[in-house]
Amino acid sequence: MLARQTIFVHAATQTAYHLITVLQAIYAMPREIITLQVGQCGNQIGGEFWKQLCLEHGIQPDGKLRDLPADSDNEHGLMPIHSTYTAHPDYAGPNHLHSSSSTPSAASRSFIDDRKDVFFYQSDDLHYIPRALLIDLEPRVVNKLLATTTSNSSPYHRSLFNEENVFIAKDGGGAGNNWASGFRQGEEHHEQVLDMIDRESDNSDSLEGFVLCHSIAGGTGSGMGSYLLEALNDHFPKKMTQTYSVFPNWDQSQSDVVVQPYNSVLTLKRLTLNADAVVVLDNTALNRIAVDRLKIPNPTVDQLNSLVATIMAASTTTLRYPGYMNNDLIGLMASLIPTPRCHFLMTGYTPLSIGDYYFQNQNYQNLNQNSNLTSNGNGGNNVTTASVSASADASNAGNSTDTTIPIYTANNNTSYNANTHSNNPGKPASTTAQPPPPPSSTIRKTTVLDVMRRLCHHDNIMVSANTRNTTSSCYISILNIIQADPTDVSPTQIHKALHRLRERQTLRFIPWGPASIQVALARRSPYVHSAHKVTGFTLFNHTSMAELFERLLSQYDRIRRRNAFLDNYRREPMFQDNLDEFESARETVQCLVEEYRACERVDYNVLEYDGGDGSGKSARE
Repeated sequence: MLARQTIFVHAATQTAYHLITVLQAIYAMPREIITLQVGQCGNQIGGEFWKQLCLEHGIQPDGKLRDLPADSDNEHGLMPIHSTYTAHPDYAGPNHLHSSSSTPSAASRSFIDDRKDVFFYQSDDLHYIPRALLIDLEPRVVNKLLATTTSNSSPYHRSLFNEENVFIAKDGGGAGNNWASGFRQGEEHHEQVLDMIDRESDNSDSLEGFVLCHSIAGGTGSGMGSYLLEALNDHFPKKMTQTYSVFPNWDQSQSDVVVQPYNSVLTLKRLTLNADAVVVLDNTALNRIAVDRLKIPNPTVDQLNSLVATIMAASTTTLRYPGYMNNDLIGLMASLIPTPRCHFLMTGYTPLSIGDYYFQNQNYQNLNQNSNLTSNGNGGNNVTTASVSASADASNAGNSTDTTIPIYTANNNTSYNANTHSNNPGKPASTTAQPPPPPSSTIRKTTVLDVMRRLCHHDNIMVSANTRNTTSSCYISILNIIQADPTDVSPTQIHKALHRLRERQTLRFIPWGPASIQVALARRSPYVHSAHKVTGFTLFNHTSMAELFERLLSQYDRIRRRNAFLDNYRREPMFQDNLDEFESARETVQCLVEEYRACERVDYNVLEYDGGDGSGKSARE
């Protein structure tokens, strides 16, 4: 009898061990995402996005991993070392399953529980390559991304991207800000682009979906991007498609594309019918944040693209540094999208200050510089200096002061003061355990409640819509991603913050559903140090999105009723016979507006019956 019990216990133990092993394997398996950068805007924001991801995962511009900073330990959310697993000395391996006690650098890399494989894969020489396709009808922007030269303000990587995944039209003439031209050329190059996508998908073990970066107002990003959305929907019907779509400036006096209402409406039809989730990035709101929050009087395109990259990287944090929830794209979006049509999402980020802006950019510039520097005689420590101009605080508005910021080097945890080093070239500068802070006027105390409250504030939202109109507009769902070290934030603080927000009833939710606020606590990258203890990113669905579409329809109707600027469209095959596609696209966008307005009513989810046959059909289907 005792022997039978022993055998039973042993069998149960083996079964449990096998189940745990399988679950660990499933948890560790990355759900790969392929990024498509289409057009000038798509490739520009895509380039900044990959810079940010390389910075957060410790990937150098040549694709090689850099060593973990010496001051990183388990307080940064690192996994313990599993000495039973060994690997090639220079192979970091997927996630945290490899380490080598004989090679300190490999060991320091291997126990970071991140998922580089979601957005990167490793080549035969073990350097990381983005799962990205660079697509454009003119060569200028893509060639700049692949340039061999490096400037201090914007380092690029020729050896990072796979040049087989670059598509540039042979004539290089572009689409001329004509949606119809971009759509036609997308159809002409259908096979070549889909072959590239098929090759990348075959290189994935468990492909989850696609991310498309583009603008809706130009020619290539809107037209060719629309064609690719339709093609992905047909070719990969079971894979998720998410887009980061840049909306144009609503003040047409600041726009150089007079036909942007045409292009935008035509693109919005495809985003409505063929995308599963659309993250809206509004140029008007981005400019407002750069001017009002970052105190940049005349923000450049690169500075705005850096803001977009910050949003894109923050939205994928839980995918790359997974926890127990929201660790795949479908799980991330499922709670935010109640019905298929209402999948246009807003974003917000806080605290966003000029200190963080310069700090992130200088970190990346220093990473790129250190990959080319040699030892300077100070024990192999590379010293780099930089001086940036930071705006003064509100009390000194209009005056700017030049502040010399010491740079945190990529190869060690030593902070050098630029002035000390230049005055005493033979003497090492003093060291500190933490990276140098940005200008003191930008640093303030951050708590979970403070961050969650600010995330819902209008000034931090990347869309120029009035979310403060509590009489009609309302939240459909909210997902907040709080980034902090585990020692600074606990789940109890998050529960208390949620309780306080519900008590104050400052957020108006849909009347036909629950007040859905989800919070994910994400770990920070050990390679990136922030001046603030707690930072937050929000992704939410709000009925005020209808304002954006109504504004766009108003601009469209203004030029359409006069049949203005239609000659270039009539030259394309889609519009040679008639202009019905314009009317179809406008009707789709108008239905989208009505759908969001209907979400504000109590009877939104009431079933409608047709024919009296007793078969119910939802009004939302």
